[in-house]
Amino acid sequence: MDERVTQSLWENSKYFIGALGEPCRESHALHFPLKKELPFASFRIRYGVENKFLGKIYVMLLEGKFAGTRGCNGSDSIELRYSGFLRKGTPSFVPVSAKGGKGKKDAILRLLNENQTLIERCWKLDIESLKLSFDPAEKVWTLLLRPFGGSYIYVMFPPMRYNVILVRDQADLLLSMMEQIARLLGNF
Repeated sequence: MDERVTQSLWENSKYFIGALGEPCRESHALHFPLKKELPFASFRIRYGVENKFLGKIYVMLLEGKFAGTRGCNGSDSIELRYSGFLRKGTPSFVPVSAKGGKGKKDAILRLLNENQTLIERCWKLDIESLKLSFDPAEKVWTLLLRPFGGSYIYVMFPPMRYNVILVRDQADLLLSMMEQIARLLGNF
């Protein structure tokens, strides 16, 4: 990755350093040490690359892993969706795959969707996507979140490079919401 892209990732991650500690740099990611009071087994921030005509978008991805005793099947996942076509409406967690394990998944969806504090936080988020998946072999949940802020845009013609800043309020809200989901599903 270009040094400017790496610097952008570091700058957009500065809000998480106070809560999570000083990160270690992996190949194309920042891996955060974990404090005992946080429910995560691992937490990292990285860029995913979307190739566009005459450019690239480096999208920020927050990935938190946490232990869970009961989850969905390995092929199943859950994502956050918003009602409404023109205006962002009420958020709700919905299944992505409909293969088996419906009873467990329904209970998990009910747990997430009936938590008013969580739903209110999700409504205030500026995110592109939020996905939850469960690995039954390792008994670990993966929460992958893509905010709108924190991205780096590179356009070849006309030549432009710019950082889409992740604001502090959104960073704090993202982390608290991720922590709340980890605690809910970790104790499920």
